[in-house]
Amino acid sequence: MNAYPDTSFLFNLYAPQVHAARAAAHFAAMTEPLHLTSLNRFELVNAIQLSLFRKTIPGATGVLAVEKFDANIASGALVVVPCDWGAVHGRALQLATRHTASGGHRGLDILHVAAAVELGAQDFLTFDARQGALAKAIGLKLPLLA
Repeated sequence: MNAYPDTSFLFNLYAPQVHAARAAAHFAAMTEPLHLTSLNRFELVNAIQLSLFRKTIPGATGVLAVEKFDANIASGALVVVPCDWGAVHGRALQLATRHTASGGHRGLDILHVAAAVELGAQDFLTFDARQGALAKAIGLKLPLLA
């Protein structure tokens, strides 16, 4: 696994926002399938549904986003990989203890960074500066925030 996406990357890829063009270009240039976890899948679908509730995206956009996401999983462009959630939670606890008081990190953001590390990712795909700072602090590369 070379890269791990967070929800800000996936949301921009499937429910176009301000960084949609950059997300699409990066995804198109990838030479391997993008690996993600069940947490990515849950959080993206929930973010789309929440955006529909808040009426920040049109209903058709939300439906199309989920269909496109599912189609990319079915085609193999995205691969939902298993991970050891016990190890991820342990790593997340370490990160929270060391970084949250000084960096103000949210729990799900820490879980994504911990999952990236546990899965052996080198790059962390995010448009979230705070989450990116945490990822960078523990040695992950940030090709989209560079």
